[in-house]
Amino acid sequence: MVDDELRRSKLTPRQRAEAEAAAEAVGAAIDRMTSDCPQPVTEECMAKQARQRLFPTADNPEQTVDQTRETLTAAGFTDVVVRPAGPADPAPRHAIVYAVSTGAGCVVGHLGASGRGGAQQQVLGVLPHGRCLA
Repeated sequence: MVDDELRRSKLTPRQRAEAEAAAEAVGAAIDRMTSDCPQPVTEECMAKQARQRLFPTADNPEQTVDQTRETLTAAGFTDVVVRPAGPADPAPRHAIVYAVSTGAGCVVGHLGASGRGGAQQQVLGVLPHGRCLA
C-alpha cells in the first residue's frame, strides 16, 4: 500500500481541501449504508447489531459492491469505482475497495466483503494514468 501512495500525484493545498470536503460526504454516505440503526438508536436495534456481530451472515461481496456503488451514486458522486480489492489496490485482501474522483484527487476506501467492519478511507492523488484505482 505504501508503493501505491508513492505512485500518486501530490495534491496542492486547494486540491487536498476539495478532496477532503468530498471525503466527508463520501464517509457520511458509507456510514449511512453500514449503520443498521436509524436515529434515535433504540435498545432493540443495538441488541440486533450485537447478535449480527456474534453470528454474522455469510459475506456477499457482489451485493456489497452493488450497494456501495448505489449509495455513492445516490449521494451525488458520478465518477465512482467499487469492486473487490485486487492485489494493486490500497486495501486488504477480501475487502471491497471504492474510489471517488474529486478532480485532481481521490477518496479511496475499503470495507469488509459483508459491508460491515468500519470503512476506512483516505484522500490521495491520482495514479499516473489519471485514475483513482489501477
